[in-house]
Amino acid sequence: MVEQNNGTFSVIFRYSKEEATVSLDALRKAAVSFLEDYGEAPLLGRDFVDIVGEEDGKVRFNRLLKASRCRDAADFFYILLEQLEEANHTHGTPIVVNGIPMPYHFLLALLEVLIPGDRLFDITSVKQLQRLTNSRIPKEKHAAMQKVLKTYPVKFSSHTIRQMRLSPAVAFQYMPFTEELDPEGLRHTWVGQFHRGIVEQMYRNRIILILNMKCPVYCRFCFRKHKECRNQKSPTKQHVQQAMLYIRNTPSIKEIVLTGGDPFMRKSTLTSAVENLVKINHVQTIRVATRSISYFPQLFYADKSFWLHYLERMNLEAAQKDKKVEVATHFIHPDEISVQALDIISALVKSGIAVYVQTPLLGGCNSGGPELVKLYTQLRSAGAEIHYIFMPCSPIQGNKPYLTTIKDGLDTAAYLRAHLSDRAMPHITTATSIGKMDWFSSG
Repeated sequence: MVEQNNGTFSVIFRYSKEEATVSLDALRKAAVSFLEDYGEAPLLGRDFVDIVGEEDGKVRFNRLLKASRCRDAADFFYILLEQLEEANHTHGTPIVVNGIPMPYHFLLALLEVLIPGDRLFDITSVKQLQRLTNSRIPKEKHAAMQKVLKTYPVKFSSHTIRQMRLSPAVAFQYMPFTEELDPEGLRHTWVGQFHRGIVEQMYRNRIILILNMKCPVYCRFCFRKHKECRNQKSPTKQHVQQAMLYIRNTPSIKEIVLTGGDPFMRKSTLTSAVENLVKINHVQTIRVATRSISYFPQLFYADKSFWLHYLERMNLEAAQKDKKVEVATHFIHPDEISVQALDIISALVKSGIAVYVQTPLLGGCNSGGPELVKLYTQLRSAGAEIHYIFMPCSPIQGNKPYLTTIKDGLDTAAYLRAHLSDRAMPHITTATSIGKMDWFSSG
């Protein structure tokens, strides 16, 4: 129950022993600041923006109080917090203050006050899972869920936890489920020929260089999902040097994809790889793959935005040698887009680094079409390029709830063709053991 006392609110999140105490002033400042900086229709919706209007954040917030028939800010936040206290990924109903639905991104800004921090959590028990996600798992499923946690590790970021409070679509990607114990499917889909341990090659002119085995958050549909992959030791700088020897001696290689796990989590190996690749004459493009822009954007702001500045600097150095640095990222549903993600993409694009987006088609999440139209429209507005849709997603063990048919994928593609600009249209592909198959081109 939400309690108000002397300018503070005490919020006890359901199934948690922890009580969050937050000041009315902190909530008001967060609301005013967000409306000041981001109170525009593409993020908040036209109906809400028509309510708050133009001018500064304070004026907009006061208009919101008046429209929602609240006596003051305390009245407004009391009504809102009672609903946020109960919110979790199974909730699915809008949070409404006296008839006015609260926009998703506005609520996320308030949750940054209520659930602060940029932590990463390794989930090792059902009790911990329930507490962090504000949810309850039936007792009869506890044993199976504990087995899932042991078989397929679960990791969340504070950022993802806040999003999952409000979005079933985000939670669908990261919350563990007992169906993961279904043995049907593959253990992993690593393909191609490995060279010197961390180089994976399927195509003649490009390779994958694996620099890290872990991610900040674990997607449940990941094609490198199994514990045996995630518990392997990550490559060292010595492994990187061995890979460079192979690349230097193979002039047919023109592009390198630096990936993992998330390569941005290991500064030593990623910087070593980039700085060596820039010096190899026949390498033309260095592509760095990450999903952290969507589920752990704080990684790019850490250490005085080290990675943003580093990528900008290395791209300038690469350009002097007729090379380029690109960033590959990964979004599935518009609820994954945050103001931080849009800021990171815009910063990279402004510094001359192409950012391209890949998307697996997940049944029950983004396979209808309208979700992807909204997703790609917002990402393109920040300067991102839309690259691939993979359909269906990888047939990994435990992935059955995510699977959709190729027919559904082609129907989705037809919907996108009717509602997107050609410049925002992704390649519609299926991953096979001999490479990607594009459904709408020869070859």
